[in-house]
Amino acid sequence: MTIIYAAATVYVNPPGETPVLSLEQLWKGLELKVRKPQLFIPVIESCKVLSDENESVEREVLFKAGSFTSIIHLVDLIAHISPSGPTSDPVVETITHLPPVSSEAKSGVETFAMKGSQSKVLNIVSEGPEGELMLTFTFEWEHKDIEKGSEKEREKQKGYQSTAPKAAAGTVKAIREMIRKGEL
Repeated sequence: MTIIYAAATVYVNPPGETPVLSLEQLWKGLELKVRKPQLFIPVIESCKVLSDENESVEREVLFKAGSFTSIIHLVDLIAHISPSGPTSDPVVETITHLPPVSSEAKSGVETFAMKGSQSKVLNIVSEGPEGELMLTFTFEWEHKDIEKGSEKEREKQKGYQSTAPKAAAGTVKAIREMIRKGEL
């Protein structure tokens, strides 16, 4: 058994991107992603919020039939698939979201933990050295079937790391598009 890690940080407002997202807009988008992940991750069929209290949400996510053939790697990374492979069973997650305490704080964090697994994802909002808004995704994936130090572990980590920036950038892109369309 091993835990495979990956992480990526993206600028929320790289030069030339419009509209420029505020901290409040970014956080509102991340909160929406907790409750309606299917708006951000196309292979998610549905999401049922089981409980939503204070800063904790428990949700049940169901994936679209047949969505695991061409996109299994991305789904494995982003959508918390069981290490043993895709299943038609819903995935239950507990998400803790701690928003920025003020617009000056410019930091907040969401933790996604899959029930029955040590796998977890962190979405971290922070400020860069020049005051720029940043979004970091960190991934920790439990793989009971992969031996620590094995070639398979190295291959998985390389794949996860190459996909991690796409997950973070894709989330920002979806939020920006929702703002552009007046949907958020």
